[in-house]
Amino acid sequence: MNFKDQIQDDISNIFLNEEEFAEDHNIDGQQILCIIDEDKSISNKNDGVFLIRRSLFVKESDLGYRPVPDQKLNIDGEYFYVMDCLGSGLLEVVLEAYRS
Repeated sequence: MNFKDQIQDDISNIFLNEEEFAEDHNIDGQQILCIIDEDKSISNKNDGVFLIRRSLFVKESDLGYRPVPDQKLNIDGEYFYVMDCLGSGLLEVVLEAYRS
């Protein structure tokens, strides 16, 4: 097993293991095993509107594409906008949404 294979094995068997960290979430109509960091930040804008930031950790191969900034994602019935997409293989997708 080469280094890249070992990393992919770690991603699948440790980090994205549903018995440890990961859970199934509906992303644009697909059930995908991923992690959503919901504690990124929540800030009060004004007039009762909040800016919510989340990080989505997902295998690019499970998602089937690499999200791009300003792309709209439906995650478990809530819409978020992609602010950034970091990583290779295992992606960290930085998301934002406004809620009232």
